[in-house]
Formats: sequence, structure tokens, C-alpha cells
Amino acid sequence: MIVYIDTNILLARYSPREPYHDDAKRLLEAVEGGAVEGVTSILTLVEVVSSVSRAYNRSKKRGAMGRDEAAGAFLRRVATTRNLSFIPLGGEIAMSVDGVTIDMPALLAVALELGAKTGVKTLDNLHVASATVASRIFGQKIDYFVTLDGDILKHKNEIATNSGVVVVKPADVPT
Repeated sequence: MIVYIDTNILLARYSPREPYHDDAKRLLEAVEGGAVEGVTSILTLVEVVSSVSRAYNRSKKRGAMGRDEAAGAFLRRVATTRNLSFIPLGGEIAMSVDGVTIDMPALLAVALELGAKTGVKTLDNLHVASATVASRIFGQKIDYFVTLDGDILKHKNEIATNSGVVVVKPADVPT
């Protein structure tokens, strides 16, 4: 079974105060142990660094690490997660818009298509597009898109219809 891991699952895994920490930890332990194959977008690394940096700014309890050190440490933790692979942006494709040809990564072309049909926010749309690219271009059939994101969960039917990706919470993944 292959599961797409949304960024919020990785963040919850390492944040014990998060409400879904235990579910995220259980899922990622299954990935690290090889019981489940995990994939995520290369964009997840950017999102992790930005999220940790923003959380550092909001935190009243700052440790010995600076913001950039904390973000870097979290990046290393995610990047070295055993059995988690990263979906690239995909090769460039040409897209025609009213006679104008625009070259763009395959991920963005799929995101344009899905964005018009699903109504999810931009970064969420890029994650759904990554799972779709994994299936369409790289031949990895994603069994579940695992997320805690309310907007993605709210649009799960539109996402499934237009991308073939089944959206679930971590507790709903059989491990």
C-alpha cells in the first residue's frame, strides 16, 4: 500500500501536543518500519521549513537553537525519514492558453487542472497534484492521501472524482 503523507502529518508526528499526534506517529512508524510505503511532495520540505520557522516566531519558549537551526533540524528529521520518498515536480510540459504556449513543470499543469475542479487552496492543491502526478506520470498508484487539513477533507469527494485520490485521516489508514 502506498500513502501520500501531507505535511501536517509530519508536523503532528513530532508535536506531542497536537491532537492527532498519536495517529500521525502510528502511521509514520508504519512507514519507517516498511509496513506502508510513504510518499510526499518535494514541496513538503519547503512547507516544513516555513511552518517551523513561523511556529518559532510565535513560541514564547525558545530553546538554545535559533529559528534557522530549528527549521534546519526539522528539515533533516523529515528528509531522513526511513521509507519516505519524495515526488519531484515532473518534467516540463507545454500548455497552450489561448494560443500562447507556456512551459511548466508537470506538477503545476496538473494543479491548474485540479484547482479549477476542486476549489482547494493553492498549497493544498499542489499536494493533491503531487499525488496525482505520482500516479499519472511516475506510475505509483496512491492508495490514500493522508491529511489532517480540513479544507482537503471537506473537498475529498471532488478530489477523488477529479484525481482518483482517496483522501483520509491517519486513523482511517489500515496498517
